[in-house]
Amino acid sequence: MTPTMLLDMTRAVGRRWRGATPSGIDRVCDAYATHFADRALAVIQIRGRDVVLDERGSRALFDSLDAERGAFRRLVARLLAVQAARRLSLAHTAGAIYLNVGHSDFDLPAHWRWVQRRQLRPVHLLHDLIPVTHPDLTTAHKSGRHRGRVTRTLHHAAGIIMTTDAAASDLRDFAASLGRNLPPHVTAPIAGGRLPRPLRTPDQPDPPFVSVGTIERRKNHGLLLRCWSLLIDRLGAAVPQLVLAGSPGLGAADLEAEFRRDPRLRAHVTLTGGIDDGALAHLIAGARAVLLPTLAEGFGLPLVEAFALGRPVLASDLPAFREVGQGVPTLLDPRDAGAWA
Repeated sequence: MTPTMLLDMTRAVGRRWRGATPSGIDRVCDAYATHFADRALAVIQIRGRDVVLDERGSRALFDSLDAERGAFRRLVARLLAVQAARRLSLAHTAGAIYLNVGHSDFDLPAHWRWVQRRQLRPVHLLHDLIPVTHPDLTTAHKSGRHRGRVTRTLHHAAGIIMTTDAAASDLRDFAASLGRNLPPHVTAPIAGGRLPRPLRTPDQPDPPFVSVGTIERRKNHGLLLRCWSLLIDRLGAAVPQLVLAGSPGLGAADLEAEFRRDPRLRAHVTLTGGIDDGALAHLIAGARAVLLPTLAEGFGLPLVEAFALGRPVLASDLPAFREVGQGVPTLLDPRDAGAWA
């Protein structure tokens, strides 16, 4: 087979190796891998060095994405050992598309050296520019790295994929600030994850409100705690339950500390993380509504997944949610807890 594409699997392999719960970007990586598996060779970046699996190894990797963690790690270790012993000649890959949808290392000079050495046509998916446009919502390190990704992509990429026109507009503005034109680019919206649909909607007399997403500063879960404090003042014991479902991220410790300090919140709010797709689908399907008070968003997969499972959504009034929601969700000021209450 002469490959039409080299597909970067660095993020997908790393997440499974660590046993991490998938984020929205991880779900997009998996969807692209499923779609292109039959026509691509897999690339894994390790400390600035590219490892390109041959056709047989690539098939084995793509076929193992749903494997148990231990079995997956053994397979990857074997594939890397075989590759180290038998360096694949890549002369026939010159001119092939190299697709990176996981933000994996394309801020690093070493990345671009091997892309150029292999004579590849790099196409990168930029999920958003949030660490560049909203540096206050992340760390200086993450903001600097993402600025490097975006800047080097503008300089070197053969093509760019964005998931919303709103994010593409941010990219155009950033390029203009550097005095650069955009490479060929396209807006390609993403679908919700293939969450297993429950056999029936959970039957609860008092269904909870649910918020899905990494517990981090950008997702603005603190607003929901303030909102629930207002509701407790208003409704007392009749206040509905709130479930915050997501793995801890930047700022999670502050939110957890606020949660622990207030026994009233602990009686009506549940923090849960690391749940699998089946449990997540069950949780969303049984929700009174899904709440997304995020301060900045590039797309918003939980919004689409909630719609797919037939649940209403209250979300922040942001350009991405206006575009993706198409008038369906209720959009609110992400800094006005009273409006959310």
